[in-house]
Amino acid sequence: MESATATNPLAATPADAVRLRDLLRQNRFAEALTAAGALLAESPGQRDALLCSAIAQRFLGQIPEAFKTLATLEQHHPRFSRVYEERGRCYVALRQAPPAIEAFLKAVHINHALPAVWGMLEGLYRMQGEAHSAALAGSEAATLRAQPQEVVVATGLFADGEPEAAEALVRAYLLKHGDHIEAMRLLARIGIAHKVYFDAQVLLAAVLERAPDYRAARHEYAFVLIELHRYKEALGELEKLMVDEPDSRPLKVLHAAARVGLGEHERAVGLYRELLIGGPEDTDAHLSIGHALKTLGQTPAAIDAYRRAAGCRADFGDAYWSLANLKTYRFTQEEMTRM
Repeated sequence: MESATATNPLAATPADAVRLRDLLRQNRFAEALTAAGALLAESPGQRDALLCSAIAQRFLGQIPEAFKTLATLEQHHPRFSRVYEERGRCYVALRQAPPAIEAFLKAVHINHALPAVWGMLEGLYRMQGEAHSAALAGSEAATLRAQPQEVVVATGLFADGEPEAAEALVRAYLLKHGDHIEAMRLLARIGIAHKVYFDAQVLLAAVLERAPDYRAARHEYAFVLIELHRYKEALGELEKLMVDEPDSRPLKVLHAAARVGLGEHERAVGLYRELLIGGPEDTDAHLSIGHALKTLGQTPAAIDAYRRAAGCRADFGDAYWSLANLKTYRFTQEEMTRM
C-alpha cells in the first residue's frame, strides 16, 4: 500500500498506512477492516483505507462487500491501478477467469509496473489455453522482476499519481547505486510531468547515449525538445522513430507540432488533417488546425476548425476559449448553453 504524499490528501497518513499494511501482513483482517472503517468515518473517500477494506473483506470471504467497496474506491480514484488489481483478485477468489483477466488488464494499462498482476495474468491465460498471451504476460513479469525493486515501486507510485513519492525513491536509488537506465528515464518522466523540461532533456540524452535503441525514451526526448523549442533537433529524432513506425499517430502529432514550431503552418495543417478519423480523437487535431489557420490569417477557416473541435467533445473548454480569443467571434445561443 502506497504511503501518502502532499499531492494526495485522500491517501492515509504515513503512520496510518503503515498500520493498515502491518495488519494485513499479519493476517489480522478483522482488525484491519475496523481500523480502515475508523479512517473512512473521518474521510469517506480515503484511498488507502478503502483499498485496505476491500482486501480485508476479500480475505474474510466477504466478496460482495469487497466489490461494493471497490466500486466506491473507483468512483473516488478511477485512475488508481490497485482498484482493478484487487477486483481481479476478487474474481480469482470466485474462480471467474474472464472477468479477472479483464480487471487485471485494466490495472496494468494504468500502471505497467505490477509484476504480481502480470504473474496472475500469465497463470490465468494458461488456464484458458491462451499460450501466446501467457508467454507475453510472463515476459512482462520477468522483465519487471529483473529490475531493482526500488525502481519498480517508484514507477508504480508515479503511475498511480504520486510523483513526489516516486521522485524521492528514485533519486535515493540513483544516489546510492549510480546511473541506471530505467531509473534515469523515470526521473525524466517525473520532470516532464512537472514541466521541468531542461532536466528531463539532460536525463533522456544520457539514457539514449547508453541505450540508443530505446524507442520510448527517444519518443519522450523528441517531445521534450519540442517543449524546449528545439524543433530541428526534434525532427531529427522523429525521423529516426518514423522509419519503423511511419503510421504512428503519436509520432505524427509531434511531427506536426515541430513543423508549427518552425513556422511551417501550411504544412502543419496538412499533417494535422491526415490525423482526422471522424471521432472524438480528432479534438486536439482540429484545435491545432485552428491555431495554424489563425496564424495564417485564415480566420473563417480557423473558426470552423475550433467549432469542429467543440463538436467532437462538448466539454472541450480550449475550443471555446480559442473562439473567444479571436475577439470578433459571437457565440450562438446553443454554444452559450453548452458552456
